[in-house]
Amino acid sequence: MRESTLAFDWEVSGLVAAGILEQLPRFSEYDPGAVGEGSLDPLGLAAVAERIADRLLPGLRARMSHPRFVTLSAVGAFACQDLLGVVSSDEKTTFDIAFEWLVVEALVRYPGADRLRGVPGSQKARRAKSLSRRLSAADYLSGPRNFGFTGVYRPFSRDAEVLDPRGLPGPHAEELLLEWEADHGLAGFVGGGPGMPGIKLRREIVKQTAEALRHGRCVAPPTGWFLSDLASVCAPGEARARERAVMLRLVVHSRHPVRDELTALLRDGMPPPEATQREIALSLLSRSRGAAHDALHAAVEFETAATAIDNTFRRLLAYAVSLGGAFTIAQGMATPRLSDLAARLGDLTRSAVEAVARLDEGLAHEAVDCLREFDHPMGAQEFVDALIARHQQIQELKGKRMWIDPVKHRWVVRTPYRKQDPDLSDDVWAHPMRLYTLVSFLRACA
Repeated sequence: MRESTLAFDWEVSGLVAAGILEQLPRFSEYDPGAVGEGSLDPLGLAAVAERIADRLLPGLRARMSHPRFVTLSAVGAFACQDLLGVVSSDEKTTFDIAFEWLVVEALVRYPGADRLRGVPGSQKARRAKSLSRRLSAADYLSGPRNFGFTGVYRPFSRDAEVLDPRGLPGPHAEELLLEWEADHGLAGFVGGGPGMPGIKLRREIVKQTAEALRHGRCVAPPTGWFLSDLASVCAPGEARARERAVMLRLVVHSRHPVRDELTALLRDGMPPPEATQREIALSLLSRSRGAAHDALHAAVEFETAATAIDNTFRRLLAYAVSLGGAFTIAQGMATPRLSDLAARLGDLTRSAVEAVARLDEGLAHEAVDCLREFDHPMGAQEFVDALIARHQQIQELKGKRMWIDPVKHRWVVRTPYRKQDPDLSDDVWAHPMRLYTLVSFLRACA
């Protein structure tokens, strides 16, 4: 679904972009074309959507899918805490990413059934294995503070106090790890003790993580007990009952009343697997109250307007491609569904701003700003002009080229942006509101 494809790489404009882009992934050698003009937010509507998502589900992020990665982060942090401050020969890799080299390589070498599902960097790790290369910064996702499973899940790990701000074990790490070790017969991992299976695994994790940092790559024996055992206790989809029970408590009981109310409502009635974010939000909206109701209402109304506008821009490009890749303003006016939306823009944007204002007056000013080009009923020509003008403004703020180039009296769609879906559904939101994340976490902890 489109929400999941957008979950990974939001780009936003202006000053907001600097903060959000700092959290986004940086790719290493196997990811060509990572630097571009920004394929996910052509009209600069994502920043407000993200702020609404923060009010709905703080501590979660759209690119999260399985809470067990939080346990894995805790395993590495607890075992390797004495390696805090040690940096690999590349001068940036820290113990959390070096530990991930071990885990991901273990899962690649001992994949089992669906063990690699949802593992960041698993495709690159498989490719490295096929080339007889060991995992390193060059063959895995780089950027230790923002990337890999530790980085992706860091906001929730910190919010749930499983990790502290330094990446070391937080107040709830020991509780989680004690149940993890009990589930897997690893007594002694937390408390130690001569000859205990848990301390044996913990010491080997420390040893192999330190060696990985020293050599700049995973050097654990490809065969033997260690990687095999690590895969068996770290597979993302293989959490057992005691660990799941602790993780459920961390998901359900947060410091955030809105999130907790939405969690309680979902536990009373989980959506079907095929439900869209819009359908999930509308179901929750009908049962919520107070601040949770206001946040959901803002999400529904803003995304109704933002998705329709964003989709229309993409349909405009798709229609141009159907004409051969270029269009005049007059031709753009014939874009499917464009005229119908143009006449409804005033109502859509007004409803969006009013709903956001009930949630947060300050945020409403941002909503007004990002929707100001579309805040009244328009004819088709004015709407096409407004879409192009808004896109040009946003790309200039990013310091990037437009997706379309002016050539005489036509606009030519640039090659990287010609694969737009002409049949985008306005019922599938353009921006992730993290509802999928919460639903996925609850299902995984059941």
